[in-house]
Amino acid sequence: MEFILFFLLGIGFFWSFIHFSKWFRQLSPRARTFAWLLKGTAAIALVFVYTKVYPKRSEADAFKYFDDGIILTQVAKEDFGAYSRILAGVPRQTDSIYVNRMNYWFRAYDHGLANDNRLVIRVNAVLNLITQGQYGLNLCFFLFCSFLGGYWLFLFFMHFSPHKWVAFAAAFLLPSTLFWSSGILKEALLMAALGGLMYSLLRVVKSFSWGALVLCILSVLILLHLKVYIFIALFPFVLYAFAYRKWQAFLPALFTTAGLLAVLLLGLTFLFPSWRILSTLQGKQFDFIQMAKAVHAGSQIPVIPMDGNIWTLIKLIPLGIWNTLYYPSMGMLRNAQTVLAFLENLVLIGLILGAVFGFPRHRTLGYWQFAMIGFSLTVFSLVGMTAPVVGAMVRYKSPVLPFLIFALYHCQSQHFQGFIERQKWIQWLTMRL
Repeated sequence: MEFILFFLLGIGFFWSFIHFSKWFRQLSPRARTFAWLLKGTAAIALVFVYTKVYPKRSEADAFKYFDDGIILTQVAKEDFGAYSRILAGVPRQTDSIYVNRMNYWFRAYDHGLANDNRLVIRVNAVLNLITQGQYGLNLCFFLFCSFLGGYWLFLFFMHFSPHKWVAFAAAFLLPSTLFWSSGILKEALLMAALGGLMYSLLRVVKSFSWGALVLCILSVLILLHLKVYIFIALFPFVLYAFAYRKWQAFLPALFTTAGLLAVLLLGLTFLFPSWRILSTLQGKQFDFIQMAKAVHAGSQIPVIPMDGNIWTLIKLIPLGIWNTLYYPSMGMLRNAQTVLAFLENLVLIGLILGAVFGFPRHRTLGYWQFAMIGFSLTVFSLVGMTAPVVGAMVRYKSPVLPFLIFALYHCQSQHFQGFIERQKWIQWLTMRL
């Protein structure tokens, strides 16, 4: 009951800001309210799933980062200096007695570049100083971050499309993205960082401003601390987009991007001679397989083990994409989550087929469509080849679904797009955005 009360208070507070603020003027007040209420509904659904379907709180992602944040906030009352150092990432040896109180500050399987649990724990630990540890209020803050990221994505998409409803649907209405970005989870902050980065880059290119530059730097820092593989997958395609704007031709832009990436890779090899990206991927896959076995994950699928060989990785790329598009299969449909994920995949496959078969009839692929599709499929392949659990695959691919859906729709034939645009409900939606 206490959670519901504070959650409704938080929802009302942020709604009043979203509804009346001039920040969101590219959407009508009605559209803003609808999108915000959808976020709130998805948040309730996520909390329900993690309390009723998966009732063990210590293993529930929707609660474990918040609970560790409560523990870290308590440290502030005992030793504010230690609390500050832990937040800043510069703890002393003596601070280990406080760090060891948390359950998820360290991960049992941690073969990677960064521990992405810690940023979410830190955010909660700071919020608790204001919210007094009320879960409902913290949740509303994460919802607002996610909403803000969605709005930035909407503005980014609008730059490339005359179809306002497509940009709105991609940014706010995709079931998996909506669900997983509506909790005290990494995905909520990830949506804010992705949306912030795309929008700020667009702003910097169109008309430079210091505010856009600060947002760009902040977004990159969050991505590096949260999901570094998203940044690694995105970086080449951002380079390509800038190169294309310079050369206005596909091949020169592609060769320029490849050359810059080669120089960058050589530089990283020189600076970090012991680091190998293939070994990192192999370790991440091994960690995920071991974790899935340890918790007896119910939706495991077989994956081909990596061996550090580049040819094995090349073989796994199409398999990884296939896994993310195929699962959950019809035999795995158990609840509303799996059904929605299955239907989402059907739409994706239909759009991919429409783009492939319709390609000879319509214009050549735009540079932004190539970049968005390439980025999305890169993430799909990384997720599909390293995560042997269907639920994890659905969750980890959700932040890039807006890019893929948006780009694929604009790859469809003019006849198909015209048919969709003539539907009365599409016209009704467009008029109210």
